[in-house]
Amino acid sequence: MSPVTGERLVVEAMIDTGATFTTLPKSVADRLRLVEVTRRRVRTASGEEVLPESYVTIDVMGERTTTPVLVSEKMDRVLLGVLTLEALALKVDPKTGKLEKTELLLL
Repeated sequence: MSPVTGERLVVEAMIDTGATFTTLPKSVADRLRLVEVTRRRVRTASGEEVLPESYVTIDVMGERTTTPVLVSEKMDRVLLGVLTLEALALKVDPKTGKLEKTELLLL
């Protein structure tokens, strides 16, 4: 959901524990009418790129957070990165590969 426009969209996402940011295809960002906040230089599988950054409110497994996202013209699916997973208090079980709830730490 766009916290600015209120636009909502339900999508399937692939978990990418090697990605810092959650990344959206440009088509999804356009449908949500996301506002660019800044641009981030990132290293991708195809090399270095500068991508627009925005933010969304996301719901996964009954947990909700507002998280930064990058927008890519090259990707065709949503990738859920570790910043978002940690903000949602979710982790990937290494034995099953499934998402599960975890504790938030403030140490």
